[in-house]
Amino acid sequence: MSAHCTPTVPIHSYFIVMINYGRKGREAIVDPEITRGEVIERIRTHEYDRIDFIHYVHGGECEDVTNSVLKEAGFYEECPV
Repeated sequence: MSAHCTPTVPIHSYFIVMINYGRKGREAIVDPEITRGEVIERIRTHEYDRIDFIHYVHGGECEDVTNSVLKEAGFYEECPV
C-alpha cells in the first residue's frame, strides 16, 4: 500500500522597503529573512532613510504597512491634544 501526499507549498512572507535616492533613483530592498522588528530597527538607526513605502507580502497578498511600521519605529510623533 502506498500513500499519496499532496506536496505542501511553503508560504513565503517578506518585507519590501522602497528607498528613494532622489535623482539617483530608487532601490527596493527585499530580504526574505528580515523580520518586522529588524525593519523597525533599521529605520530607527537610519540605515533605512527616505522611505517611499513598505509592503508586506504574505500568502499571495501584498499589504501596505508603511504608516504602521513608521509609527512603531517612532518616526511619527504623537500630536499634542
